[in-house]
Amino acid sequence: MSARREWFAVLLLLLLHFALHPLWSRWPIGPDLLAGGLLLGSFLLRWGRAAVFGCLLGLLEASISLGPLGLTMFLFSIFACIGGWLRRIVYSDSDTFVVASMFLGTWALRASVALLVQEDASMGALLVNAPASAALTTVVCWLVDRFVSAGA
Repeated sequence: MSARREWFAVLLLLLLHFALHPLWSRWPIGPDLLAGGLLLGSFLLRWGRAAVFGCLLGLLEASISLGPLGLTMFLFSIFACIGGWLRRIVYSDSDTFVVASMFLGTWALRASVALLVQEDASMGALLVNAPASAALTTVVCWLVDRFVSAGA
């Protein structure tokens, strides 16, 4: 798939996140399309530019959710940087790598936000809600990516 189509998938995920987030924000388990868009976008960039991309998305998330600005920007920047770096180290375009790193990255990002930003250290949030949300996010991001790539 071309880079233009992949960036369109990232943009579509970000738009869907902010359009549909009020619908599923009441439930503890829901897709985090911002994290999915962050990771898919960071796979397209080198680690330095991915960190800037993550910083901008962290700024957007913190300004909308009224959370702590610096910590949210830092977490998003670190996870985007790791995603960009890992993609270059592994140098893989396989679906297995993207799905596995999407699941693990979303789970780790959601768990770190729950621990550091929201200060919700319950075991249910870390071991049940975060992996279920990460699995749902991975499925939705994979479907959006397939839908965009099928439009060729």
